[in-house]
Amino acid sequence: MRGAEAEAPPYPTIGAALQAQAGQRPRARALSFPQAHQAFTFSQWHDEAVRVAHALRAVGVAPGEHVALLAENRIEWPVVQAAVALCGAVLVPVNTHFERDELCYVLGHCQTRVLFLSARFRSHAYLETVQALRPELPHLQHLVVLDGPRPGCIDYRSMQGAQAPLPAVAPAAIAGVLYTSGTTGFPKGTLLSHRAMLFDAWQVTKRLGVVEGDRWTSMIPLFHCAGCIMAVLGSLQRGGCYVGVAGFTPECMFSTIEAERCTVFSAVPTAYLAMHEHPARKAYDLSSLRTGTCGGADANPAVLRACARDFPMPYLVNLYGQTESATAIATPSFDDEDRFDTVGPVLDGCELRITGPESRAVLALGEIGQIEVRGPMVMHGYHAEPEATAATIDAHGWMQSGDLGYITERGKLCLAGGRLRDMIIRGGENLYPVEIENHLMAHPAVRQAAVFGVPDRYYGEVPAAALTLREPIDADGLRAHCAGRLARFKIPARWFLIDAFPQTASGKIRKVALQAQVADGALQELR
Repeated sequence: MRGAEAEAPPYPTIGAALQAQAGQRPRARALSFPQAHQAFTFSQWHDEAVRVAHALRAVGVAPGEHVALLAENRIEWPVVQAAVALCGAVLVPVNTHFERDELCYVLGHCQTRVLFLSARFRSHAYLETVQALRPELPHLQHLVVLDGPRPGCIDYRSMQGAQAPLPAVAPAAIAGVLYTSGTTGFPKGTLLSHRAMLFDAWQVTKRLGVVEGDRWTSMIPLFHCAGCIMAVLGSLQRGGCYVGVAGFTPECMFSTIEAERCTVFSAVPTAYLAMHEHPARKAYDLSSLRTGTCGGADANPAVLRACARDFPMPYLVNLYGQTESATAIATPSFDDEDRFDTVGPVLDGCELRITGPESRAVLALGEIGQIEVRGPMVMHGYHAEPEATAATIDAHGWMQSGDLGYITERGKLCLAGGRLRDMIIRGGENLYPVEIENHLMAHPAVRQAAVFGVPDRYYGEVPAAALTLREPIDADGLRAHCAGRLARFKIPARWFLIDAFPQTASGKIRKVALQAQVADGALQELR
């Protein structure tokens, strides 16, 4: 499936985009962080980014070298993002949920020379942790603290450098190394160019109908591609304002949307569900919302319809992508009638196909297989991992997503079973968890469901379901709900209650963790 001819983004690099907007609309608001009572116009954002870029050059950062950023969503985040781009260096956003070993791995793996960081956020003492790691990180030369002077560190606010010309930056130059929030093992660093990031954000904002003056807010952390690429670079290119929040709670989002009159909103399915069900929602005026995205995991179409109707947010769309594709692979137009039930057609200028998971033979419309994509937004590869790169991107540029889906007769992509590794093989039958999960969540007693495989002596593995409930129900009631709706072999063999699902930072349920909890007898089983 080939997308329509692409409209090229107007800016070759991130720095060029900011410079152009600062020249065209210098006094327009570009960044707003209302919780901290901070805001920048495009001119102020540009001037701050240039100041920090010169300071990076002054401490010896050369084009192509890595500069890491470990901080919650705050106004300095997009400033540093633009500054690193302007001086030709490579930004390494660090997951703020990482603990000591993960931080050590990422900072060492990318051999970062400079780390910008918050001293602490909530229960995370970032500065203390990183200082303790310094002996294990010989490449890390400078710590730049965003919260004021600290012994042995550079104070962000006092950073200065000579006003020499900044280096020319090519569109194909790597702009970021974004580490995946994988569910097993250490994360891999995806190499994304200026061109890939700007291309993806431009195509998504075209589909959403984002225009100059829009105000885009999101609960997604800025270290995530949907934050720093889709929302920030999407707003930047279209001349809109990015409205940031430090952390998510439903009431925080409600108050931000109401006070800032936000028009665009992005979140993951669990956040949409929490916001829709929150008892305080109706006390807030959310009527400024027009469009936005739901992504990061398989979304329940019924929840999206309810949010679009009740917030209201009429042009909400269901989006599909991953870090390796600079965020989006497919997304519907804001007025697509299938925008809740599918994730729409592949982006303009890109190609998508469904292949057999083992044979990689191209499958017919409607057949479930692995989603593969090719286009300008695909990563260059994984940093310092040539074997992993070769296993993901073939010689013809096709990237294997590891996700399962199918293409409808109308040329739109449907997600069919989550990750390829989550597919359950019961006695030779392939089971796709999303199909079962959606049937379970159609029951009024079920708030959220996750289906995964557990070992079985006879079948090899069988489906199990972990649930959060709105009201009590037993296993017989759940089985009766599935009977006649699902084939018998798809009905979960075991049922478990859980208080809260283990999740990655991007809101995906960690099914490997659920399997481990079942093996350890840590979950309450319904009988």
